[in-house]
Amino acid sequence: MKIKARKVGNSTVLTIPKEFNVKKGTEFEVKQRNDGSIIFKPKYRNPFAGNWSNQELRQTDISNDMEETASEWS
Repeated sequence: MKIKARKVGNSTVLTIPKEFNVKKGTEFEVKQRNDGSIIFKPKYRNPFAGNWSNQELRQTDISNDMEETASEWS
């Protein structure tokens, strides 16, 4: 598949084909290699970033919600 770079304002734009199913607003990390190729990698949120560890974290015992059933082992 070929695409062509085009000028929009002061930027050069590459259009992503619809078949790639890229959602509107997706952010990408962009790198250019020594051979001139350009790599676009979707930017994902780091699950370890932020101050989530400072928030109140509560554990829940899920066995409290379990139904008591007869077992052939008891």
